[in-house]
Amino acid sequence: MRRLLFEIQGITVKYLVSVVACCLLSACSFGDADVEFTPEKGEERSYQLYSTTNITVDNGQRIETVNTSSHQLLRYKVLETGKNSRFQVHVDYMNMRDGQGSGVSSGQRADRNPEMHAIFSQGFEFTLNLDDGSVKEFSALNKPVWQALLAERGAELEQELKKLFSSSAFLSTIPAKAGAVVALPTYQGHANAKLTVLQVTDTHVLAKVESDGEQAKIYGQLMLERERGWLAQLALVAEAPFERYGYKGTVRSNVIMLPQQRQLGDLTQRLGFDYDFPAFEYQKQPDFVLDEINKTLAIDAVFAYDAGYFYQQDDLLNLTYQHDFSGFKPEGGFSLTDITAHSADGTVLPLQLSKVGSYSYPEQDGFHQSVQQNLLIGWNAPNDLLAQVAEFRATAHYHGAKLVKLNLTPDPSKTVSVQYEDLQLELSPIPDKPFSYLLKSRGGADKTWLYRRYDGAEGAMVHYLPPPATGPDWLTSAEQNMLALTSSAQYETITQFTFAAAPSTLTLYVNTAVDSGEMTKNIRFIPTQDYAQNVAYPPAQQQLLYSDDMYASYDNQSQPSTPAGPALLEPQIVAKYGVSMLLTSEQAAVCTLSVVDAPKVNGHTLQWTNTSASNNTGFGAGLDKFVLYQLSSADGIRRNFYDINVSSTLACTGTPQWQALAYQPEQSWLIDITQLPNLDATQTVADVMRRYRFLNAQNLPLAPAIQDYGSDFYQRPFQQVLREQRWFVLAGRAAKIEQLTISGEPVNKQWVNIFPALP
Repeated sequence: MRRLLFEIQGITVKYLVSVVACCLLSACSFGDADVEFTPEKGEERSYQLYSTTNITVDNGQRIETVNTSSHQLLRYKVLETGKNSRFQVHVDYMNMRDGQGSGVSSGQRADRNPEMHAIFSQGFEFTLNLDDGSVKEFSALNKPVWQALLAERGAELEQELKKLFSSSAFLSTIPAKAGAVVALPTYQGHANAKLTVLQVTDTHVLAKVESDGEQAKIYGQLMLERERGWLAQLALVAEAPFERYGYKGTVRSNVIMLPQQRQLGDLTQRLGFDYDFPAFEYQKQPDFVLDEINKTLAIDAVFAYDAGYFYQQDDLLNLTYQHDFSGFKPEGGFSLTDITAHSADGTVLPLQLSKVGSYSYPEQDGFHQSVQQNLLIGWNAPNDLLAQVAEFRATAHYHGAKLVKLNLTPDPSKTVSVQYEDLQLELSPIPDKPFSYLLKSRGGADKTWLYRRYDGAEGAMVHYLPPPATGPDWLTSAEQNMLALTSSAQYETITQFTFAAAPSTLTLYVNTAVDSGEMTKNIRFIPTQDYAQNVAYPPAQQQLLYSDDMYASYDNQSQPSTPAGPALLEPQIVAKYGVSMLLTSEQAAVCTLSVVDAPKVNGHTLQWTNTSASNNTGFGAGLDKFVLYQLSSADGIRRNFYDINVSSTLACTGTPQWQALAYQPEQSWLIDITQLPNLDATQTVADVMRRYRFLNAQNLPLAPAIQDYGSDFYQRPFQQVLREQRWFVLAGRAAKIEQLTISGEPVNKQWVNIFPALP
């Protein structure tokens, strides 16, 4: 079986070598008056491609599975035009994983896989006969390595290439008429395939290719540009039987290819997302004045800081900048140009980036971030170069945006629509579902889109639906998602509304770019850790103080509650032989639980023990909003007691209340402790955080910024975590600061717990 897995590995590598050129050619070589492939000499087209191959083999004892993937940025260059046109394919980026712990990556050094590195780093060339679609003279540009590879595995490799590049894989004509069907004798090695034209527009032709036999099946969609015949985008799913050395199995492969200018981010991340949004009840949003929202931002608010930060997530390099405007704002356009990488001594490093996406979004506390996503390109071990980068320098560009209000009146008998520029909105009733409607938004490209605010839908159930299925039932949801990305050149979203009663007007908002000039600034991007250490920059991420608040959206269980007045607190019997008492964090700060009279148990005295998780707070974790005390032996072992009486007391200095302070820090994340009255810096961080709280715009307490303090951060003396013995740094922006005060008379209550004997 091990030999078989190695053979599978080799076959997969050769398949992925072949697919580099195959995907473009199998789509663009159709030629007639409707769709004629007419490349121009020197022309280049860039694509992002992602492919997976899953090979499942039954070895007689168990099922063996090998999963491989390949992610590429491809650049096609036209060398010669005419009947026999010549092309080069350059692989600017590649990350190929073969499921056996190896593969080839443009980010790594050549010695990790020298043969594949030598081939892919230089690219490929081929000749295409435009009359019959046949591929001739296909080879790698690195001739010596290519010839050696052919000499070693030539017959099998040529067989794979012949299957993938034979003329029967292409058509010389395609009817530019929706519904037209063309038989394909063989397509990608599959017999009895057919091509069906799905849609014809002034700019594109969309077609599907399918074959559904007993032994093998294939389904794909491809979109061509009508004017020049170039491939716009493609998705293909194929499944076929596999047999070698007496083992039988199945090979299933997916390929998606999109133009890089669509800026969809990293396809490996996008295709792993299954759009499984649960329905939710839409809540009333804060009121706003549209003219105030759409006020032009000053450059000091857009570019308040001289630096952003960068980090790598998988192979995706994110350059992030934080703006200094708050509240509900339209989302503007952000981009970076002239990006250069610099080492600590200022040397320019030969690191190249290729932009694959960008976006701006409001953070939880109302401030905004802009991100540009990049892949490291080139074959000069860019991963090693990235480790040497102390900062990136770039010119940042920001285009303002505005919100445009549109109204739709739901009609139970027909579809109503409204259009703003090239964004089309349609609201359609769902048959046999009273008060239910589908809102479709399509078009707009990157500059105009529907904002997720729906005035008039308060109390309705809202459900963001996945893209509609466009292929046969045997496709998975991930494959359907892949096809949805290629079935249209424009974005389309579908939202379902289920109202409690007949709805009135639905007010929608379109986020769109404004015509005013862009703002620019030269920006540095430094590592996230360095950025977080500099208190002049706002925190990179908001962190809430209480674990209960941090995970509230993920936890459907109801939150515990206790009476506000300490005098009303009562002990709770636990499983008949134990007792506990739950206090709020504020009550725990002013109250003490004590055992005043109890016998020893196994030689140990009894005490009230804080059993909350905050005693073992991990790095970055929040405190607890509630503190649970439980009666236990002093060694912490016994919490159940039999045939004894225990007298306890609760002593509180008063009733805790929060009082707002007048102090407003100049930088909302940087607190001057000299402005906090009666602060005792010798107390632990946890004690201080129970007596002062720093609330964000949502009125939730913020956590401190934890940097290199380890797991005992909250148990450290407060003065040890200060900057310059004065500044306390928050993991968020404080909109309000409050101090815990004591009101009313002290509380002293005593009770006796009587534990029964064992039956």
